[in-house]
Amino acid sequence: MNDELSTNTPAQLNRRNLATGLGLGAASLLLPIGTQAQPARVSRNRAVLDRYYTALQQKNQEGLRKAIEEGFTPDAVLRISDSLPYGGTHAGRNVILTMLMGFLTTTQPIIRPEQIKIERVVEEGDYIVAKAVFPWLAPGARDPIPMSAFEMFTFRDGRITEMVVSYWDTAACLAAMKAAEPKP
Repeated sequence: MNDELSTNTPAQLNRRNLATGLGLGAASLLLPIGTQAQPARVSRNRAVLDRYYTALQQKNQEGLRKAIEEGFTPDAVLRISDSLPYGGTHAGRNVILTMLMGFLTTTQPIIRPEQIKIERVVEEGDYIVAKAVFPWLAPGARDPIPMSAFEMFTFRDGRITEMVVSYWDTAACLAAMKAAEPKP
């Protein structure tokens, strides 16, 4: 028996098997952004994504501006679940910059950037998918609901060309918004 494998826990083996099954060379690509066990060398695409999420989570306006200006192509597209009030297709880096900077500057946030946790990241070639979890607060509501989203990034030459944000449960968001509406 291989001594190295025999010392691994079942969770470590499952992670390794999952990474191998996905065609990934290193299980470390499945680690959340900002964990201590980040690999010493990450891909150029992953570095761009890490910079974006770090600036967003730290509410660093200048850092986020630079991450978007340098990490997104001028013709980048952001797609968000259509049923949400801010959903749809947002085309162009400047449009995306304005929208995402709004998360840092609004006084009534739907999502607080500092509360976004990246649970998993999977990278394959020019695609990265991240699972984000966060409290989502409907406009006018007092209490947030737990939410998650899968964010898929497409890269070209080390820059993001498309970001697709798919909320796990848009129906829950819409129900929370309806419940928060003022009663006549």
